[in-house]
Amino acid sequence: MVVKTVVEAQDIFDKAWEGFKGVDWKEKASVSRFVQANYTPYDGDESFLAGPTERSLHIKKIVEETKAHYEETRFPMDTRPTSIADIPAGFIDKENEVIFGIQNDELFKLNFMPKGGIRMAETTLKENGYEPDPAVHEIFTKYVTTVNDGIFRAYTSNIRRARHAHTVTGLPDAYSRGRIIGVYARLALYGADYLMQEKVNDWNSIEEIDEETIRLREEINLQYQALQQVVRLGDLYGVDVRKPAMNVKEAIQWVNIAFMAVCRVINGAATSLGRVPIVLDIYAERDLARGTFTESEIQEFVDDFVMKLRTVKFARTKLMTNCTQVTQLSSQLLWLVWVTTVVTVLLRWTTVS
Repeated sequence: MVVKTVVEAQDIFDKAWEGFKGVDWKEKASVSRFVQANYTPYDGDESFLAGPTERSLHIKKIVEETKAHYEETRFPMDTRPTSIADIPAGFIDKENEVIFGIQNDELFKLNFMPKGGIRMAETTLKENGYEPDPAVHEIFTKYVTTVNDGIFRAYTSNIRRARHAHTVTGLPDAYSRGRIIGVYARLALYGADYLMQEKVNDWNSIEEIDEETIRLREEINLQYQALQQVVRLGDLYGVDVRKPAMNVKEAIQWVNIAFMAVCRVINGAATSLGRVPIVLDIYAERDLARGTFTESEIQEFVDDFVMKLRTVKFARTKLMTNCTQVTQLSSQLLWLVWVTTVVTVLLRWTTVS
């Protein structure tokens, strides 16, 4: 593992954290301690909100019309295995966006994710009218162990029999994912250099060599490499996420880069945002008090961010689509709960419905 030290001077952090309370969250990355030290509850209503800007309505119109068009025809889809930073930057309407970063290099382009399971990924391609790449098929059937392969090999004989008899459903094979709740605000609060240095410290702190620590070192190394990829993704959009965010606009931008990085490589039916509204609200309150941005400007940043979230879409097989229709209402209710929380905490700044 290449040891990388934080090259940002301390005054960068002092400037980024100016006005924030607390000390312990600065010494070791902890979003929860930052929130506990800085959050002020809001008990008001949305009466202070201004209407959406013309720019926001323009972006919203493009998103809705593009989605409607693809629903009537078919969604574009990658046939290459997707990655965080090897996919070019994509835009909705670059000149009118204030927050950058979408899931692929084209709006609503579906990602091909064979690492979860090659059979399901190829079935999704075929059902959407695309042909799998024979070279990719060979790699993922001969030389790569997918998540699905590993899970199925871990099953006991009894689990396999129960699965075959359909007495047990909802097993992770051919699904190969669970709820992933990332604290993406860490990137905004600390910047990638800080987080990568913490990974270096974690890696160096492991002194014993045994089966468990070898595995742990490898996992830390992969986390470090993932942060490097997030930095590269930011670079594609002209955003330097190595340093911490200096204001609420950058904080929203940093969070969006982190979340879209995950959405490019993780087939997440349950890829959730964790502790984002409350952190961004703290940035917004500070910037309002300092006169950095107005409420209307902050609303526009949030509107753009929320519309980016609405563009996230994952490829599904027809069988999975049919199975998940029975849980669609519960998923919508969960989304409604999340949106309601955001409205009362952060999206009191939001104006686009």
